[in-house]
Amino acid sequence: MAVVFTGGVLGGMARYGLTRLIHNTHAATFAANVAASTVAGFAVACPVPWQLALGAGFAGALSTWSTFSRELGDMITAGKRQQALRYALRTAVLGIVGAWFGMRWGLRAFSG
Repeated sequence: MAVVFTGGVLGGMARYGLTRLIHNTHAATFAANVAASTVAGFAVACPVPWQLALGAGFAGALSTWSTFSRELGDMITAGKRQQALRYALRTAVLGIVGAWFGMRWGLRAFSG
C-alpha cells in the first residue's frame, strides 16, 4: 500500500506540474493521459512492487480520464462533435502507442 501511495503522490504532483506548464486544458489533459499510458506500459515489465508504484500509483494519479470524459461531453454539448471525435481518437491512438512503447522500453530494461 505504501508503494501505491508514494507513486500516487508523485503522479499527482506530476499532473499538477503539467497543468502549470501547459496552459491549454485540453493539451494538458492529453499530455497527462498519453504520458500515463506510457508509464503504465513500462510498469507491465517491471517487478511487482514497481508495477504497483508506477502503474497503479504514479500512472493512476497522473492520468485524468474523468477530466477527459468531461471535456468530451462539453464539446459534444456545445455542438463540436468533429472536434470531440478528433480529440478522442488522438488520445486513444497515442495512448495505445505510448503504452506499447512503454512496454517495449520496460522489456528492454528488465529482460537483461
